[in-house]
Amino acid sequence: MAQTNVFDTAGPITRKVIAAKNEAVSVAGTGNTTLLHVPCAGLERIFVQFSVTTQALDAFLIQAKASADATLTTLYSAAADFTAPTGLLVGASGDLTTTAAAASGWFILDVRGLFEVKVLASAALDSAAVSVYMGGQ
Repeated sequence: MAQTNVFDTAGPITRKVIAAKNEAVSVAGTGNTTLLHVPCAGLERIFVQFSVTTQALDAFLIQAKASADATLTTLYSAAADFTAPTGLLVGASGDLTTTAAAASGWFILDVRGLFEVKVLASAALDSAAVSVYMGGQ
C-alpha cells in the first residue's frame, strides 16, 4: 500500500514534513477507489500529484473530516471545483475528474483544521492504474 515518511526539519523552527506514495493502484470502473489517506495532524498544506495509465478517470474526489469521530465529507468532486478552485483547494492542474490515460494531474490543499483527508477516484473502464505522490508540511 502507501509508503509514508515523516521528517523533522532542522533549524530554529521545527515543523513536520511528510511524504507519501501509493504506486500502481488498480482503480475500478464502479465505485470509488481510495488513492491516498492523509492524517493531517501537524500539517498545513499538502501537494498531491498523480499519473494515470491504461484507462481514463471519470471521477476524482477529495474528502475530509474534522475529527476522529466525524464522518468523511466530500469537499471537491465536480469539474468546476478543480478548474476554479476556492476555499481549502488552493490550486489544481485542471479538471481532475476526467484525467486521460497517460496523463497526470495535481492539486494543493490547505489542511489546517482537518483531521484527515482522503483522495478517491473512479475509472471510465475497469483497471485504470494510478500512481499518487504527496508532500506536505
